[in-house]
Amino acid sequence: MAAPDDDVSAGSILRELIFNQYQAIILGGTTLMSLVALNPLPLLVWLGSELMLLPVLDSGPLRRLVARRRRAAAKAQADAARQRVVAALTQGHARRYQALAERCRSIEANYQSLTGISQVYLAEQRSKLDLILQGALHRLTALQRYERLPVHRRVDEVGQEIAQIAREIAQPDVPERTAAALRKNLELKQRLRASLAEVDATVRTLETELDSMASLLEVLHQNSISLRDPQAIAEELDTIVRQSEDSERVVREMEALLRADGASWATDVAPVAMPARWDADAAAGGGPRKVRDR
Repeated sequence: MAAPDDDVSAGSILRELIFNQYQAIILGGTTLMSLVALNPLPLLVWLGSELMLLPVLDSGPLRRLVARRRRAAAKAQADAARQRVVAALTQGHARRYQALAERCRSIEANYQSLTGISQVYLAEQRSKLDLILQGALHRLTALQRYERLPVHRRVDEVGQEIAQIAREIAQPDVPERTAAALRKNLELKQRLRASLAEVDATVRTLETELDSMASLLEVLHQNSISLRDPQAIAEELDTIVRQSEDSERVVREMEALLRADGASWATDVAPVAMPARWDADAAAGGGPRKVRDR
């Protein structure tokens, strides 16, 4: 069976062969030579050679060669971008990713040892493994971003702050201006608590999915060692890829929600100063002595 790249019928490259800087240089040189010599022969010779060589250069083997080089360049660029992302991970997350990558390489190597498997089929499974690794990297990157959230902002602590603000609002002698600021602060704190709760749930989901992905890859690795039913292994890879795509969509929606909440926080907090508490002088009618942000 031919290699996967040889099975691909690449598109015509005739346009690229004609419209490029080298052709422009040669055209300019032959035109100038014809003008200086007052003889159109150099230009006609060049045009004739173009008409003869271009169909040969646009043949199937050369098209596939160009396609292979393009795919190799695109893969090298994607690998370099992935390595930059991996380099930005913490040591623990990087080790976790490398373990998954090593498992995928082992599965691919075992696939290649199977007899009667076409190169096109192997290329499809290799692409699935690559998608799985990309999904794992996205999850690890998201986990690292969530872990960098301020550690002092916890759901229970924000809940205590909400209870404190509610008690202050409930006091009968609260000045109207202070009560309005407290109500605004209470609303923002409640939104913050909801966002933090969703972040915690997302982090747990990501951790669970990464563990499940590692377990499934381990099972697939064992099956590939024993050379069991390649089609079943391919179906398992399809399942992991679908789960990865669904999870990435949820993560993107969650991050968009957090960005929207962060923008609204910045908009709402800017014009309003949030008081923490007031003393007996303020309650007696002197107004709040000092308003500070919580």
